[in-house]
Amino acid sequence: MNHRVNDLKDFLKKVKDLRGYGDMSSYKVVKDYSNLAQESAQDNLDNIINALSNPKTFNEVKFKMISNISEELKQAKDLL
Repeated sequence: MNHRVNDLKDFLKKVKDLRGYGDMSSYKVVKDYSNLAQESAQDNLDNIINALSNPKTFNEVKFKMISNISEELKQAKDLL
């Protein structure tokens, strides 16, 4: 479980470090997300990439990801 906490912390930092819409790092972050969340639905991943590539939706998606990962991190820590 400690490994999961470290993975979540690392991922959270990557999301927080995204600079703005179209940031090429967002593709890497989504790939990491798919591995971390075991997300396999390509449509969902494509939607996240598109949202991070759009100036109208970037901040909303970024903050939603931060919130979701922070909550998952809290739950993982509670299990330790």
